[in-house]
Amino acid sequence: MAAKVKMFTLSTCSHCKATKKFMHDNGIDFDYIDVDLLQGEDRQRILEEVEQYNPQRSFPTIIIGKNIIIGFKEDDIREALGF
Repeated sequence: MAAKVKMFTLSTCSHCKATKKFMHDNGIDFDYIDVDLLQGEDRQRILEEVEQYNPQRSFPTIIIGKNIIIGFKEDDIREALGF
Protein backbone atom coordinates (compact mmCIF):
# COMPACT_ATOMS: atom_id res chain seq x y z
CA MET A 1 0.00 0.00 0.00
CA ALA A 2 1.31 3.44 -0.91
CA ALA A 3 2.13 5.89 1.85
CA LYS A 4 -0.52 8.47 2.64
CA VAL A 5 0.38 11.90 1.25
CA LYS A 6 -0.73 15.06 3.02
CA MET A 7 0.33 18.52 1.92
CA PHE A 8 0.01 21.95 3.44
CA THR A 9 0.07 24.50 0.63
CA LEU A 10 -0.75 28.08 -0.31
CA SER A 11 -3.08 28.74 -3.23
CA THR A 12 -0.71 31.40 -4.63
CA CYS A 13 2.59 29.52 -4.17
CA SER A 14 4.36 28.46 -7.39
CA HIS A 15 6.25 25.65 -5.59
CA CYS A 16 2.94 24.39 -4.17
CA LYS A 17 1.36 24.43 -7.64
CA ALA A 18 4.35 22.54 -9.06
CA THR A 19 4.06 19.94 -6.29
CA LYS A 20 0.33 19.42 -6.92
CA LYS A 21 0.99 19.11 -10.67
CA PHE A 22 3.76 16.55 -10.02
CA MET A 23 1.39 14.49 -7.84
CA HIS A 24 -1.40 14.65 -10.45
CA ASP A 25 0.94 13.87 -13.36
CA ASN A 26 2.26 10.79 -11.53
CA GLY A 27 -1.15 9.52 -10.44
CA ILE A 28 -0.39 9.98 -6.74
CA ASP A 29 -3.39 10.25 -4.44
CA PHE A 30 -2.93 13.11 -1.99
CA ASP A 31 -4.81 15.40 0.35
CA TYR A 32 -3.94 19.06 0.62
CA ILE A 33 -5.01 22.16 2.48
CA ASP A 34 -4.53 25.64 1.01
CA VAL A 35 -3.75 27.31 4.34
CA ASP A 36 -4.13 30.86 2.99
CA LEU A 37 -7.78 30.16 2.12
CA LEU A 38 -8.66 29.28 5.73
CA GLN A 39 -9.82 31.87 8.23
CA GLY A 40 -9.99 32.35 11.97
CA GLU A 41 -9.71 29.32 14.23
CA ASP A 42 -9.41 26.86 11.32
CA ARG A 43 -6.38 28.72 9.98
CA GLN A 44 -4.76 28.95 13.41
CA ARG A 45 -5.32 25.24 14.12
CA ILE A 46 -3.81 24.20 10.77
CA LEU A 47 -0.82 26.56 11.18
CA GLU A 48 -0.15 24.95 14.57
CA GLU A 49 -0.27 21.52 12.88
CA VAL A 50 2.14 22.71 10.14
CA GLU A 51 4.49 24.00 12.84
CA GLN A 52 4.72 20.50 14.38
CA TYR A 53 6.20 19.26 11.10
CA ASN A 54 7.96 22.44 9.97
CA PRO A 55 8.77 25.09 12.60
CA GLN A 56 9.49 27.65 9.85
CA ARG A 57 5.92 27.21 8.56
CA SER A 58 7.08 27.38 4.94
CA PHE A 59 5.22 25.89 2.01
CA PRO A 60 4.70 23.39 0.68
CA THR A 61 5.07 21.15 3.71
CA ILE A 62 4.62 17.58 2.50
CA ILE A 63 4.09 14.55 4.73
CA ILE A 64 4.55 11.15 3.07
CA GLY A 65 4.25 8.38 5.62
CA LYS A 66 6.95 9.22 8.17
CA ASN A 67 8.84 11.51 5.77
CA ILE A 68 8.55 15.28 5.98
CA ILE A 69 9.62 17.22 2.91
CA ILE A 70 9.78 21.00 2.91
CA GLY A 71 9.47 22.58 -0.52
CA PHE A 72 9.12 21.00 -3.94
CA LYS A 73 12.02 18.55 -3.92
CA GLU A 74 11.12 16.10 -6.65
CA ASP A 75 13.91 13.61 -5.88
CA ASP A 76 12.98 13.51 -2.18
CA ILE A 77 9.30 13.07 -3.03
CA ARG A 78 10.09 10.23 -5.46
CA GLU A 79 12.28 8.52 -2.85
CA ALA A 80 9.61 8.83 -0.13
CA LEU A 81 7.03 7.39 -2.54
CA GLY A 82 9.37 4.58 -3.58
CA PHE A 83 9.81 5.42 -7.26
